[in-house]
Amino acid sequence: MNRDHQRGATTVYFALFTLMFLGLLVMATDFGRLYVIQGELQTAADAAALAAATRLTGIAAALTNADDQVTASFDSTTGNDNRFNLRLNQIAAGGSGLVTSTEVSYFSTLDDALGNVNAGQSGGIDWTSGVYPRYVRVQIAAEAPIVFVPFLNPGATSPTIRASAVAGISAPICTACGIDGLAVLDQSAGEDPLNYGFVPGSFYTLFLTPLQQTPNAPATPAPLEGTLASVQYVILNHVPGGPSDLDLDGTLFEMGAGAISSSSTLELPGNISIDAVETAYPDLAGNTAAGTTAGQNLLCGLNTRFGVDPSENICGTLVGGEFLDVAILFTADTDTGAETYAAGAGLEDYATEYNGNSRRILTLAVVDAGDTLTVLNFRQFLIETSPAVTQGINPALVTGAFRAQYIGAVVPLRCGGIGGLCSVSPGVGRVVLH
Repeated sequence: MNRDHQRGATTVYFALFTLMFLGLLVMATDFGRLYVIQGELQTAADAAALAAATRLTGIAAALTNADDQVTASFDSTTGNDNRFNLRLNQIAAGGSGLVTSTEVSYFSTLDDALGNVNAGQSGGIDWTSGVYPRYVRVQIAAEAPIVFVPFLNPGATSPTIRASAVAGISAPICTACGIDGLAVLDQSAGEDPLNYGFVPGSFYTLFLTPLQQTPNAPATPAPLEGTLASVQYVILNHVPGGPSDLDLDGTLFEMGAGAISSSSTLELPGNISIDAVETAYPDLAGNTAAGTTAGQNLLCGLNTRFGVDPSENICGTLVGGEFLDVAILFTADTDTGAETYAAGAGLEDYATEYNGNSRRILTLAVVDAGDTLTVLNFRQFLIETSPAVTQGINPALVTGAFRAQYIGAVVPLRCGGIGGLCSVSPGVGRVVLH
């Protein structure tokens, strides 16, 4: 009887062990796969949200462009479709009987995006209130396959795994790349800490400060056609990286052309820190040496960068030192997208018409005055093409004038730092996950 009892006990223990082993197998296989799928879905949501947020630039087509980025994140034809279930299944298409869904929502404030409330912002910008989609929330739900659970519970159904991500503009940044080597003067004399006297959506004539014009032209030029007023800008003494033997002509051209060199060897302009002490370029006032025309050289670079007034681009007539050598390393702007603006047809409104690649966006420092050059913040302008109206590159009167639309701090920077103590608020930010 004792042996029979022992055999019975062994059978019970074996059954319990088997059940426990199966339970561990379920946990190791099914539960483990659930955690893997959770990570895959979170990675996919992060990638889609970051891609969409880069297109939230305040233009009318912002939401369409952002939606296209989300679609591309799950496009199986690209090879980068962020699949799940060990890359066996495609998000938004499922497969193998697994149901998936995606939801994309847009918000004007970070609190709304994190709380998932007040969604449905329109694509265009409200210049007065600044209400436009700045943040995107991507939510993904997908059924996960289970293998061993049905053996233990025949009525078990596939669990649904969910992941979400919020991306948008970061807090103001203190050090940023993509800041152009120009500074515009505060038009409000310290009274307007938000727009500094500029009217969002309005067009201005930006002209080189008389102290840096060669030859000097102390009179303020009349506003170019369609612009509200003439505003001084200063060329900062911020020498871009690159060939050390560039003369003044070449350096100013490189600064105007910005970071779009077609050469893989030329180093590009570095950073301007808001805490750095800047000075105006020296030795420009009264310098009438042949070929040294600060406004003309800078505008030639801008022409190359943005395609501004190509018919008036007379850069090739300059013969100063390294100028012609460095000029060939830069290429003209080639905007893509459903841009409705026709050259010469009038000024193009950034929020409703411009749908290019943002290379015509200038991110400039705003300074208190042309002599102290205390950086107050960073703001953005859109360069305007208008071959029908000559820009200020007349060699006889080099005012360095060009037209631009003030858009505030709409377009996110591609990079920058957000650590440490920042002394500006609000300011330009980059796209980050929140």
